[in-house]
Amino acid sequence: MVLKRLVSLAAAASSALMISSVNAADSGFYVGAGAGQTHIKDQAANPNGSGTIDFDAKSTAYRAFAGYRLKAIPIIDLAGEAGYINFGNPSRSSQGQNVEYKLQGAELAGLLIFPLGPVDFFGKAGALYSSVDRNIGGTSSTRTSTSPVYGAGVGFRLGRVGVRAEYEYFDVSNLNRLQMFSVSGLIQF
Repeated sequence: MVLKRLVSLAAAASSALMISSVNAADSGFYVGAGAGQTHIKDQAANPNGSGTIDFDAKSTAYRAFAGYRLKAIPIIDLAGEAGYINFGNPSRSSQGQNVEYKLQGAELAGLLIFPLGPVDFFGKAGALYSSVDRNIGGTSSTRTSTSPVYGAGVGFRLGRVGVRAEYEYFDVSNLNRLQMFSVSGLIQF
């Protein structure tokens, strides 16, 4: 009876050590880059004085980021992440005016990660410092702002290499809507 308990205790201890060593390999610094699609909606005053111009366009976006992932408890990881996003240069003609936007920004966010083996599900919240350049029929304006960011995604890891797909919504005050779908690759150190 005592021997059986000792064997069970030894098996449980070795399992706990193996799990903790696997979990320790998941924490650390990481870098990544990706691409995706930005969707922008906006209403702007027409520079010729005839009402507003509705803008609704999509553009290719690029991103680079670095972060640190920390094992919080066995079922939850936390990460802090900083990055740069080039939202692209969407343009189109609306109400006889050529309308073009140029957007870029720096993002700082926290991630709450639920790891299930090699698959990660995560939520994201943070802030974006953005620059929005708008050109309507030759009349340009530039605005900067700091805005909240919300997002969610799924990732797949194989050792120190991973890929993730995510959706982010940026609550930029001088735009009606800015959202992005992206796919990124990352390497963890």
